[in-house]
Amino acid sequence: MILVGAACGDDGNTSASDTTTGTTDQPTSTEPTSTTTTTDNPTTTTTTDETTTTTTGEPETTTPTTSTTTGVMPGDCAAPADDADEDGDTIANKDDNCRCDANPNQLDFDGNSVGNVCDAPLTFTIADGAPPEFNKLDSTASAKMGIGCEFPVSLVATGGDVQVTLDDEGTAKVFAASLNFADTPELTCEIPLILTVKLVIQQLVITGVDPFAVGFPFTVSDHNAGTLTGMMDMVHNILVNGILNITESSNEALAMPGESPLEDVPGSFPAGTINVANAGEQITLDFASDDHIVFQQTTMGGLEITLTGLTGKIRLRQ
Repeated sequence: MILVGAACGDDGNTSASDTTTGTTDQPTSTEPTSTTTTTDNPTTTTTTDETTTTTTGEPETTTPTTSTTTGVMPGDCAAPADDADEDGDTIANKDDNCRCDANPNQLDFDGNSVGNVCDAPLTFTIADGAPPEFNKLDSTASAKMGIGCEFPVSLVATGGDVQVTLDDEGTAKVFAASLNFADTPELTCEIPLILTVKLVIQQLVITGVDPFAVGFPFTVSDHNAGTLTGMMDMVHNILVNGILNITESSNEALAMPGESPLEDVPGSFPAGTINVANAGEQITLDFASDDHIVFQQTTMGGLEITLTGLTGKIRLRQ
C-alpha cells in the first residue's frame, strides 16, 4: 500500500494528535488471617482484629494463609461491591461490570466480565489466512518524469498490531498501530527512452499516526451475537518505513542502484470495512478502493512516485 510509494520516495512529515487508552489492575483486600501453633503447654488463645493465634501442647504446625478479593473489577476503579451506584448508570456497584464509568447496557463483547468501556483494547497480532484470499493488498504504482509508467504492486502482510476499543452503545474505534509486510518480488517500471528501474521493497512496516481516531458503527444485536461489522468513518493516517532496493537502473543519474531507507513517509489507508468476529478473536480489514492515493512522493532525482488504489483483506487474530 503506502509502502510501495514510500519505497521510491523521500521522507515526509505529518502531524498527529495522540490519544491513549488503558486499564490498570485494581487493589484487592484481604480477609482476616488465622495461624495455629501447637506445643506441650496448656492452650492459650490471643485475639486481635486481624489475627488469631492458638497455642496447644502439640508440635508446631501452621495453617495456610488465605485471601479474598472484595469484588473490584479488573480495569475498573476501586469502588466496593455494594448497593451504591458509583457511576450513576442505574446499576448497583455489586452488579456493575464497570463501576466507575457509566455503562447502562453493560455490554461486554469478549465475555470477560469487564464492560467494554473500561476493558483493555482488543489486540490482534498474528496473520490469519493466506494470499490471495487474505493478507494481500493490491495497488498500482506510477513513476513519472514528464511522462511515466505504471506497474502493479502486491503487499503481503505477515503480522502486526491492530487494536479495537468499544463503547456501551454502538461505536468502535480502530488503530492500526503497526503492520509488517514481506519483501516484494523484483518489480519493474519503464519510462520509455528515459528510465527502466527494477526494485525490491524490503522490511516494510506501516505504523499508525492517530491512536483510535478512526471509528466504525456496530449494532447491539450483532455485538451480542459476537460479530461487529462497520465502515470506517475516515481514512487511517499512516507512516511508512522500510528499504527501497534498486537492483537495476538504466539511468543512474535518476535512480542510483542500491538501498535507500524509507523513514516516516506519510500516507493513509482508504476508509474500509472492519469485521471483528468470534467475540473478539479475529479482525478483518477489507479495502476496495481504485482511486485513493495511498502515497505520493518525489525522489531527489525528480522522479514522482504515486501509489493509487488499494484492494484486498488483512485478517489478524489474537
